[in-house]
Amino acid sequence: MDNSSFIDRYFPEIFIFSSVSLLVISLFVMNSVMFPFFAAAASAYITYPLFLFTLKVVKKTRVSALLIVFFLVLIIAGTILVILPVLIKQVESFIDYLPTLLNRIDFYLSKFLGKKLFAGKFNPESIKTILSTIYQNISIDSSLSFATFAQKIFSGVFSIASIIINLVIIPILTYYFFVDWKGIKDLYLKLAPKKHRKETENLLEKVNESLAGYIRGQLLMALFVGLFFAVTLTAIGIRYSFLIAFAAGVMNMIPYVGFYTGLIPSLLLAIFDNGDLFHIVGVIVIFLSEAAIENVIYPMVMSRTTGIKPLLIFFAIFFGATYGGFLGIVIGVPVVAMILPVFDSFMKKRETE
Repeated sequence: MDNSSFIDRYFPEIFIFSSVSLLVISLFVMNSVMFPFFAAAASAYITYPLFLFTLKVVKKTRVSALLIVFFLVLIIAGTILVILPVLIKQVESFIDYLPTLLNRIDFYLSKFLGKKLFAGKFNPESIKTILSTIYQNISIDSSLSFATFAQKIFSGVFSIASIIINLVIIPILTYYFFVDWKGIKDLYLKLAPKKHRKETENLLEKVNESLAGYIRGQLLMALFVGLFFAVTLTAIGIRYSFLIAFAAGVMNMIPYVGFYTGLIPSLLLAIFDNGDLFHIVGVIVIFLSEAAIENVIYPMVMSRTTGIKPLLIFFAIFFGATYGGFLGIVIGVPVVAMILPVFDSFMKKRETE
């Protein structure tokens, strides 16, 4: 098969794969320029089903777009004004309490080991120093360490001025993404030759189903996990239940990691802080219940995805972290979700040759 016939046969796959690659490259090369567009497109994409539902009710595209943007602004404002302060307060409290918890763990371990492991080594200030050192020195990427990332707060897209501007621009861009979504899609498809347009549109729809199913499904699962642990752990009196629930919800996108992110600190606190059978059994029952419920609702929530294997998720996250830093972690799995249908289509065509 010569080059021209190869391109002609696999044009939809080549076209969409090249588009995804160009998008990823532009995010890294022009991150300060692309950030508001990326954030607005992601916001519109995630809430698009809600937009369609609102459109059926109010019958007007622009009104529906305004309502969803207003809803997003309320959520962001609520997060900043309500959730974030509580989270910060619990983090600070946990750092102060950690030496006490370690001393209690050390006391019980010393009965079996014959000596204390942490004696005199940790206090609130030393914990803060250790965390600060880790924050400043761990490098996810050779070109973007956490320290470098922190410095960007005062420059480029992460500067205070840029943040304020982005907070104004992103809702406006989100509105226009809602209003012009179909036009953007049609314009993109017109870039493909007419004879390949229908096949490209069909493949693009599969990519959309894979990406939308994964992202929306993971967000719903993260929300469920976070709320479930926040309510149940608080109900039985486990300290820092909100912090644990938040961490478990965020980490739930990585298979098994979210579960153990919540279980380990909850169990340690139940044993060494509460120190009674009720709380220990309560934590075990809560996490077993969550696992059982998640096994039931996960297939329903994630039914639209192509089925991204856990190993591939781990690979995407670590590959993204190594070569793309923080941004690589964020977009690693979604990029895989977009590429999988393209790869699957390519392989099916190869098998028919």
